[in-house]
Amino acid sequence: MPEADASQGLRQVVDGLLELTRRTHEVMSSVAVRHDLTAPQVGLLRLLDEPISMRAFAEELACDPSNVTGLVDRVERLGLVERVPDPDDRRIRMLTLTSKGRRLREEVNREVARELTSALRLKPEDHDQVLRLTANLRSAGDPRPGRHAAS
Repeated sequence: MPEADASQGLRQVVDGLLELTRRTHEVMSSVAVRHDLTAPQVGLLRLLDEPISMRAFAEELACDPSNVTGLVDRVERLGLVERVPDPDDRRIRMLTLTSKGRRLREEVNREVARELTSALRLKPEDHDQVLRLTANLRSAGDPRPGRHAAS
């Protein structure tokens, strides 16, 4: 393949990924607004399958832990998240979903899945292909220095 064709193909891949990112952000923001949340707060709810430290959550967002305090304060005031002591080190506070937070997360997950499928014009026969691509992304790890693939 000539270099110009390869460069054009790579540009199309990048353009497509950026469009995917834009549409995903739009859907996340739209769903968040309907629940009087922000997209990062919805992201926190979606991330909390298991308790996570504030520091680890900040690392997921690629920011300083002090930057997530306000975000966590609000979802805590709404009764969606609790800060609990880490059983191994009581100086560390772990974020965990409340039962209200779990119910809202399930509702948000359903809405995001439905709306993102529509926004991306995915058909049921596309699902396996998307799953393979995203599995490859997760297994490739995080390209940021010092980061590892999520387990």
